[in-house]
Amino acid sequence: MPPKTRLAILWHMHQPCYRNPYSGRFDLPWLRLHALKDYFGMVHLLEEFPGLRLTFNLVPSLLDGLEQYLAGAVDTCGEVFRKPAADLASEEVQYLVRHFFSIHHETHIKPYRRYDFLYRKKMARLGRQGDPDWRQVFSTSELRDLQVWFQLTYFDESYQQNDARVSALLRRGQGFSEEDKETVSAVEGEILRRVVPEYRKFQDNGQAELCTSPFYHPILPLLLDPQAGRKANERLAPYDLDFCWEEDAWAQLQSGLDLMERTFGARPRGVWPPEGGLSEPTLRLLSRSGIAWTASDEEVLSRSLPRPLERDGHLAISDPGVLYSPYILSGLPLKIFFRDHLLSDLIGFYYQKFPAREAAADLFQRIQASAAAGPAGMIIPIILDGENAWEFYPRSGRDFLREFYRLLCADNGIETVTFSQAAAGAGRELPRLKCGSWINGNFDIWIGDRDDQKAWELLKGARDAFLAARDSLAEATAREIEELLRVAQGSDWFWWYGKENYTPDIDIFDNLFRLNLQKVYTLLGLPLPAALLTPIPAATPAGGLQVVAPRDAMAVRIDGEVSDYFEWLDAGRVDILAFGGAMNIANPLVKTLFFGFDRDHVFLRIDTKKHARTYFETGFSLRLQLQGGGRSLQGEIGFDGEAPEICGLPPGAAAAVGRIIEWRLPLAALEAGEGSEFQLQTFWSFNGQPFQTIPAGGPLTLKVPGARDYAAYWQV
Repeated sequence: MPPKTRLAILWHMHQPCYRNPYSGRFDLPWLRLHALKDYFGMVHLLEEFPGLRLTFNLVPSLLDGLEQYLAGAVDTCGEVFRKPAADLASEEVQYLVRHFFSIHHETHIKPYRRYDFLYRKKMARLGRQGDPDWRQVFSTSELRDLQVWFQLTYFDESYQQNDARVSALLRRGQGFSEEDKETVSAVEGEILRRVVPEYRKFQDNGQAELCTSPFYHPILPLLLDPQAGRKANERLAPYDLDFCWEEDAWAQLQSGLDLMERTFGARPRGVWPPEGGLSEPTLRLLSRSGIAWTASDEEVLSRSLPRPLERDGHLAISDPGVLYSPYILSGLPLKIFFRDHLLSDLIGFYYQKFPAREAAADLFQRIQASAAAGPAGMIIPIILDGENAWEFYPRSGRDFLREFYRLLCADNGIETVTFSQAAAGAGRELPRLKCGSWINGNFDIWIGDRDDQKAWELLKGARDAFLAARDSLAEATAREIEELLRVAQGSDWFWWYGKENYTPDIDIFDNLFRLNLQKVYTLLGLPLPAALLTPIPAATPAGGLQVVAPRDAMAVRIDGEVSDYFEWLDAGRVDILAFGGAMNIANPLVKTLFFGFDRDHVFLRIDTKKHARTYFETGFSLRLQLQGGGRSLQGEIGFDGEAPEICGLPPGAAAAVGRIIEWRLPLAALEAGEGSEFQLQTFWSFNGQPFQTIPAGGPLTLKVPGARDYAAYWQV
């Protein structure tokens, strides 16, 4: 009998260090809240599937933070929850109303009548003019219900269904008491105490492998060489950063492995490099630590091979044996796995939109098809975040996971394995490795924006100041400063800087990053650099979309590529990502919308988060709708199995899809001339089902400029 196809699944569990270095409190609650649901519930599911083998990557900063909570650490959110609703000060009520709806509305608020009522009451008040006094909007009883509901919706599904205390509160739904809050606190403490023992139990019985990352989740290639950002993407503008912090990278790696060994009684055999970031120097560092395997993304492998990976018309890997094999870099024993990007992203971002059985069946069929097309015994790696995706699934994705796990366990041709089991065989030799991450195969998100680079410069300045004074410092002071610097090296701070990603808590993330560096200078007895006292983000996102008008008439070649730097230089712009939170979009597909005009046409350019063509190759379609002058105009982009297919355009219009999406549309079709306005909106679908509307709150109004409008941009 030929060997079975092996499926290796890794769930990555990660939260950064939210501890305020001055107060010792946690400034954000996400570690505690995710522990109540996904950190416990994801591994607890193994109880139901004894034949399943999974790998969990536990980042040490998460475990360290959990340990601090169990020792009595607090966060602002938890303090506002525990305080009697009648005693909340006005600023605490404002905090409560702002933060206690911070979970996906469709899946965690709307299903509960009382919670949704409170949400709609908030939104109705926000729709009126003037700053609300929330004490006048919500009664004390309603504020207490809000305190309880936010905690209840974060409890794992197993507790919501099977714990008598939690299910009774869910059934009642409202009119909660302060004693009910004590019950919620007791359940919270119980779940937090169960997290580590649950992983230990399944590690010890062989169902789960536990691997880890460097302690505070730094991107190792950038610690070893910040110019790895330009090596991974040669189109990045030059920046002046040059260092090699191998000592820090090694310390982060070893301290993480040590913590895992102390916590679980076994030293991890594998390391997931933060953000899937690998480079050849990183591989040599990992190999020196004695681990057996590591992993990254298929894009990194594709760019490292003599011939890039290809997918067929059904989106399957054309040569499965190439992707679904472990690799070794010449001269190193360390096995390297490369995750199937499509399968991982389908779970992370797309299947949330479909019925659980349908989504699980689709994923399973894709795996079966790959197994049938490839060599016997190959290894299919699926690696993704183990926490954030489930907020967007009904019932936290547990129905989807149960059905998927059931299909796997019932199949005779596929077996699930841990990554150490998968690493036991031979590996293909990789002559070279192109550095990159699991996001677009590069490091743009963490070092490509000027805000990112400012943060790295401040970090380097603090580290240089420490090195200059280290020999004169007491040992305890030196250790404290080293810890602060390692916290600031975490990937999360740089993830939120720049315009690629949005969080309404950017001010808190930015403040925490700078506080860690400020304390370095405080411990050194040095004055604080002025730059550390100023927020790093160049601008704070406003409450809605801001439109930058075009500066001149344009001439555009519609080819789907940025063929000339000057082609779109004078275009108007809407930065979609900068206002993602205001639009209530999770994982927006679009980064920026550009627009411009000549005498007879409007030109549109859509920059997506990934290469635009790949979206249409993986099941997406796009409908563009313009309306003005009593006329409407539409265009659609789909996929015909080989290339993007464009239809529905009026005479004189054109569109193209490549790295970007470009449109040329005649103004006459809208009966629009100088000074007139029209509305624009885009509608994305996935496999025929509505997926995302941009802008989400309604169409964007654009004005056809005239010569006087353009003249306003000329300066003498």
